[in-house]
Amino acid sequence: MAGGDASSGAAPVPETAGEAEVDAGFEFAFDNEAFSDRVLRIEVVGAGRKRRREGANGQGVRRCEDGEGNTPVLRVKTVHISSVILAAKSSFFFKLFSNGMKESGQRQSTVRIADSEENAFMELLRFMYNGRLTPTTESTLLVDILMAADKFDVVSCIKLCGQRLIGLPMTLESAVRCLDLPCSISMAADLSEAAKKFLAKRYKKFLSTKFQDELMRIPLAGIVAILSRNLPGVASEKSVYDFVLRWADLQYPNSEQRREILSSSLLPMVPLRRSMTNVILIDQPSCIINFSLKREHCFGSFPSGSMRSPPFYCAGHGFFLSAHRRMEPSNSFVLIIQKLEDKGLVRGTVDYDIEVKTTPSLEFTTLWRRTTTTGCTQGFGCSVPWSEVIPDDSPFFIDDKLHIRVHVKITPQP
Repeated sequence: MAGGDASSGAAPVPETAGEAEVDAGFEFAFDNEAFSDRVLRIEVVGAGRKRRREGANGQGVRRCEDGEGNTPVLRVKTVHISSVILAAKSSFFFKLFSNGMKESGQRQSTVRIADSEENAFMELLRFMYNGRLTPTTESTLLVDILMAADKFDVVSCIKLCGQRLIGLPMTLESAVRCLDLPCSISMAADLSEAAKKFLAKRYKKFLSTKFQDELMRIPLAGIVAILSRNLPGVASEKSVYDFVLRWADLQYPNSEQRREILSSSLLPMVPLRRSMTNVILIDQPSCIINFSLKREHCFGSFPSGSMRSPPFYCAGHGFFLSAHRRMEPSNSFVLIIQKLEDKGLVRGTVDYDIEVKTTPSLEFTTLWRRTTTTGCTQGFGCSVPWSEVIPDDSPFFIDDKLHIRVHVKITPQP
C-alpha cells in the first residue's frame, strides 16, 4: 500500500474476500483551502480512451492521453490539494510535486485528462483523501477508476478496484475494457478471464441475428474468447466462417491487416478451416496460392460437409477456394474458386487455373483453366471422379495430403 495506510472497517458495498478499504481520515481536507498548500489545475480535453503513461514535463503538466499538444481544452477545474497527502498515495504526484518544488516552487500544478476520465479522476482524488470508493454497482465506472489509478500510480486504489470488480456482475462495456487492461495491474489476468467467461456466456448463440450489431463492435480479444468457448456446439461451420469474415471486414478496412488477423488469429479457430491451410504468394495483379488438404479431413467431411480456404486477394478483390463432394449428377470431388462479396464486380478479364500435385512425378498438373470477362460473379472450378480420389494409391495424395495450387490473374479494362 502506498503511504503506509492502515486498514479499517467494512466497505460501504458488499466486499469480496480479503477486501479492505483504507481510512485515511483526511476527507475534511479535500478541496479545503485552509488545509491545502497547492492548487491543482485540471485541464479536461476532448480525447478518447487511449492509454499511455507519460511523465510530468518541466512545467508540472500531465498531458492528455493521445499526447496531442494542440488538443483543445474543453474546461478547466481547480481543486485545493495537500501535496503531502497526494504524494503519500501516488508516486506520480510525488514526482510531480518534488520536481515542481525543486525547479520553481510554483503553488499551482496542472494535469491534463481526457473528458472520458473526468469522473474517475475526481473519484481517485477523493479516494486519496478518505481511502474509500463511492458505493457503486456500476462495473464500468470501477474500470474507469481502476485505469485512472494505474495511470496516476495509486496502488491502494488499484487493488481495491480490482477486488470490487471481481465481485460485481459485468456489462458488455466493462468486459470489453477488462480485456484490454495492462499487465501491470495486479488483477488484470483475473479480470480478463472473468470478462472472457462473461462474453462466452452472453454470446453462446453468437450466430443469432439479434447479436450481430453488438458483436461487430467487440474487439479481437473478445471475438477470440467467444469463438474459443462456443464453437463445439455450432451447427454451421460455414456460418461461422462468414461471421468471421464479416467481422474482420468491418474492424480492419486495410486488407493487409485484415488478412493477417484472419490467418493468424481467427480462421485457425474455425474447425472447417483447420483442414485447409495455405501459403500466399502475391504478385499483383496476379497471385499464386498453395493449399493442402489432409486425406482424413477430406473423407471425414464428405459427403455432407465442405471445406473453404482462408480468403486470398488479387488486385484488391477477395477470393476463396471451396472443396466438396457432389453426389448428383455424378459422384465427384469438386474444387471451386469463388469471389468474396467485398469490392463489387471485377472490371476486366480474370484467368483462373487449378493445379494439383500428383505421383509419381510430384509435379503440379493442370486440372482446369478458365477465362472470364467483366462482371462475372459465379464460381468456377472442376470436378474429379470420386472413384479416382478415394483409393489408397490415389495419385492425388502425397504423404496423405492433397496439394492444390490456384493461380488467379486479373487484367483490368483498358
